[in-house]
Amino acid sequence: MENIFSKVFQRPCSLMMALLLVLVSTVAGAQSLLRVSDDSYKRGLDRFKKGDLTGAIEEFDQALDAYLSNRAAYSAGNSNSRAGEDLEGVTVDYGDWVVHVPRAAAIYQNRGLARLRLGETDSAIEDLNESIKLAPRNAGAYLYRGIAIQTKGDMESAIADYNRAIGLYPRYAEAWYNRGVAKRDKGASDEALADFNQALAINPKMTDALVNRAAVYYDKGDLKSALDDCNQAIKIDSRHHMAWNNRALIRYRQGDFNGALSDINHAIEAGPQEATPYVNRSSLLLEKDDFDGALADAEKAISINSSLPTAWGNRGLARVGKKDFEGAMADFNRALELDPKSAATYFNRGNAWFAKGDAEKALADFEQAIKINPNVAPVWNNAGNARFIKGDIEGAVSNYNRAIELDPRYALAYANRGMARLLQWRDAEAERDFDQFRALSPNQDPSFEKRIEEAKKLRAELDQPNLKKI
Repeated sequence: MENIFSKVFQRPCSLMMALLLVLVSTVAGAQSLLRVSDDSYKRGLDRFKKGDLTGAIEEFDQALDAYLSNRAAYSAGNSNSRAGEDLEGVTVDYGDWVVHVPRAAAIYQNRGLARLRLGETDSAIEDLNESIKLAPRNAGAYLYRGIAIQTKGDMESAIADYNRAIGLYPRYAEAWYNRGVAKRDKGASDEALADFNQALAINPKMTDALVNRAAVYYDKGDLKSALDDCNQAIKIDSRHHMAWNNRALIRYRQGDFNGALSDINHAIEAGPQEATPYVNRSSLLLEKDDFDGALADAEKAISINSSLPTAWGNRGLARVGKKDFEGAMADFNRALELDPKSAATYFNRGNAWFAKGDAEKALADFEQAIKINPNVAPVWNNAGNARFIKGDIEGAVSNYNRAIELDPRYALAYANRGMARLLQWRDAEAERDFDQFRALSPNQDPSFEKRIEEAKKLRAELDQPNLKKI
């Protein structure tokens, strides 16, 4: 969890365009049904390129039916099986490598691609399985099946397919690239880096590989290399929204807030129908307390992709800022339905409960956030605040101690622990905490000293017979 916001560093696993297939000539006696098959197939490719995936599938269905009917008729009247194989010829041109595949394999492959882009993953895998049975030496079918399998979360099987594609065609940059994405998702960052390097050695202008290699560098803390890769990707393709999006996050991490906001604006301009840049701009606007702007961006992201938990979480934060606590709770609840293991969302919902005055529910959410990720100082600090309000001063001090262990420069935890220690009559320790807070926050709230005096008055009114003054 980074701060209280989940900024999304996008890692694309892009599908490559369907291969353009060149049909070889056929014998005269088979022209009728093959012409129907060829025409439907070509119309399917054309619709695919124009984005009419449903129409493309319908054309591929007709092409396959006509082809299989023709093959059956041809086989019944021709005992020469070799001639039948010649009938099926389709040439797939990879640029520097050409492979000959059966016509049906090409139709299955492209129908599988269309289905994959429509999100019909299982049907896509079935089509690609058929294509591979008919053309086991066609590297592209393994690549696309790997992508389909990867979308289902089976990284090992996806990597196995990428390995087969690379084994057949070692200069297949797209296979190296997608294997790198799968390895990064597995947490094998060094192996992913090697794959992206290989993809870029084959194709130095592969912007997706540059953007994803930047993500690996970002994970490793090498912000300079990450920035260099995003810069190069933008130089190659200034409309690559993910390059702008990811460069924004790098700049944010470098402390360049204005540069980050400028890059996110470019990302939205380049990809206005992509949800992630809107999510990230909403996060940046939240840090500026621009709750109206953050709300608008989060709502735009939800309208594009309602399955992004961070979009719901950011809308919840914006609503908290606007004092719409009921709306915020509904948004945080939805975010947790989509991602039940989000420590950030539990933390943010806990803050909302605290702002509403319900310390009990706030503490429950803070404790859940701690179970998921016990290494975030602000969560421990806020759990301490909830315990303080509930009267559990000893528990509050324990929580503040943990926050300070995790972040020795976390000023608020010292201030809060000092206040709790005042109520324990541990004045010398409290004063050391206040001094530490003043040193870490030279521009603290002017009312801080007044609150110390109020805390001393409060403890004088409490009946604490079991506490010993120190």
